[in-house]
Amino acid sequence: MKESDLLRYLLDNQERFVTSDELAGILSLSPRTIRNYVKVLKTKLALHGAVLESKPSFGYCLHISHPVTFDLFLNKNYQLSQWHEDNTEEIDIADRQKYILNKLVIENKKMLIDNLAQRLFVTRSTLSKDLSIIRKKLIPYALTIENKPRSGIFITGLERNRRHFILDYFFTHNDNSFQHYMENKSFFKKINFDQITIIVLDECRESEIHLTDFTIQNIVLYIALSIQRMAGGFELQPVELDNNLETRQVYIVAQNIIHRLENSYHLQVPKSEISYLTIQLLAKGKNINVTNDDALGADLEFVLQQIEETTGYQLSQDYDLKKNLIAHLKPMIVRLEQGLQLKNPLLQEIKTNYLHYFLDVKRYVNFSHYLSKFDINDDEIAYLALHLMAAAEKYRNLNKPKVLLICATGYGSAQLLNNRLEKEFGKRLNIIGIKGYYEVDDAALNGVDIILSTIDLSTQIFKTPVIQVSIFLTEHDIRKLEQFLNNSNDNSRQLSNVLITHSNKNQSTNYFDQFTDVSRFKIWQTSTDREDVLNQLSDMLLINESAGFKQELLDQIAQRELLSAITFNDVIAVPHPARAISKVPKIAIGVIPSGLKWSNLYPNIKLVFLLSPSYLNNQGLMATTQTIVQLVENSTQQSDLVAAKNFSDFRQKFILFMKGGKSK
Repeated sequence: MKESDLLRYLLDNQERFVTSDELAGILSLSPRTIRNYVKVLKTKLALHGAVLESKPSFGYCLHISHPVTFDLFLNKNYQLSQWHEDNTEEIDIADRQKYILNKLVIENKKMLIDNLAQRLFVTRSTLSKDLSIIRKKLIPYALTIENKPRSGIFITGLERNRRHFILDYFFTHNDNSFQHYMENKSFFKKINFDQITIIVLDECRESEIHLTDFTIQNIVLYIALSIQRMAGGFELQPVELDNNLETRQVYIVAQNIIHRLENSYHLQVPKSEISYLTIQLLAKGKNINVTNDDALGADLEFVLQQIEETTGYQLSQDYDLKKNLIAHLKPMIVRLEQGLQLKNPLLQEIKTNYLHYFLDVKRYVNFSHYLSKFDINDDEIAYLALHLMAAAEKYRNLNKPKVLLICATGYGSAQLLNNRLEKEFGKRLNIIGIKGYYEVDDAALNGVDIILSTIDLSTQIFKTPVIQVSIFLTEHDIRKLEQFLNNSNDNSRQLSNVLITHSNKNQSTNYFDQFTDVSRFKIWQTSTDREDVLNQLSDMLLINESAGFKQELLDQIAQRELLSAITFNDVIAVPHPARAISKVPKIAIGVIPSGLKWSNLYPNIKLVFLLSPSYLNNQGLMATTQTIVQLVENSTQQSDLVAAKNFSDFRQKFILFMKGGKSK
């Protein structure tokens, strides 16, 4: 509901006051309705660890006084909303339309106009206006609303178009968070997203089909929806596929994915589902076994020459640009031929800040023999614009501190960030690699001094400093990077205070004590092993969690270790999940003075910090994790902590180091 959206927006903008007009625009509500919601929220929050401050002419600002209390309240009351028909008098226009579409498209209901108006507590005239707006939303998907006197209103159209609409309307977010895409538990109650993701990654990697993080999420979400729809008895119509080498190769991959899912979900999947998943993979993947189309290359060359004549940029001589555009255009044309077009989470930012590039590309596509025959939406245009923006800002790379870029939305956007970094920091940074989250492993991190990520990695712990930035490298990002580089004193591996954004060292004690206590601490006086330590430490984190939490935590830790090492040096191990699963952030600490064998490479680990970040909010956790990372370079402090007599002694030494002091 809107109250949940309002609270989440305030939570994302804690550092500033937000006006009622801004909130009204973001949430599609009137300022008066915003004030009513704020009045209710103020009372609730005051009892649950937060204060909603209001200041005339400035607006509202959320202050969290006790993060753990607030997180528990947030988890209990503000999960992804579900429909509650007994409160329909509070549903506004956007919510009414979503409710109607939920009934007509997802549940496939037939509803009498008068009954629906009564249920929504609106007049028949108001409902007619809502239906008029909904009809316009459905037109691009070839779906229509029919109205029969006896049966009422219902949706007609192909199942494939229904699924396309459901994904675009109900599950599109302007957030790069993995959690946002993968965790709509109110809809996908019996779907295991981690399992589907692993299956997709396994089969695509085996066949060398490369997917960006963003498209992996789209594929997994599409498969989850397909499973849900098939379980409800909705089947796709038969679809014809081209009989060429690439299609046959990808069909085998889709077939392998479907067969593994059939065993997991006890489904009998028709061939039409395999064919349509093939189309999705062709449209969104890049198969390196298939050579580029010469005709497409010639068409691209012609378009680049037209751009070159207009702008003066030597684009036709840019080999990397042409290679990247060919890789992008091949699956794009498959999408367009099948009536599919991607959503772009960067669209609004590109239109707002880089409109001239967007408009240029929109004009240049008309020069293309292949693209000019399609009605291409703005999202796809924005993806092409990223390639032009990257080419326009290209600068020569210099060999400076080594930087790894992690980007979820594809090579074009990563290349844009790369080139903007070179423009602003060309004399100080060297970009040595561009990876998606799922591609980050020990080999990718080898020799890296700084990780720059466009996605939130605050729940992941790396030995290398991590700085989150926008792909557009905003002024705020530039200042943050400048401060980091200035404070690092020519040693990029040394953590800087710039990463502890919005935290106060005077709050260190408060944060540490909220994440751990004596009940989450143990010193092993006798020999032990890795399994025993993980088992006992995970038992310490079970309070307020579900019955299956422990096993999921251990599974997620194993998955995280497959990506890259969680042993930070010969003494310290920091096991943590690949995906945040806790309601509140927690840390369990194990001290093993005699050491334990973590692996063949690390036979003498003495400090184990088991971290379980929250999937809601991790305020203060970064300050604590950075202290752990700083321990890697301080053997004296490591020895002091290993020698701690009890929790109180350990706590005192850790907090002193956290504040920048030294043990006595």
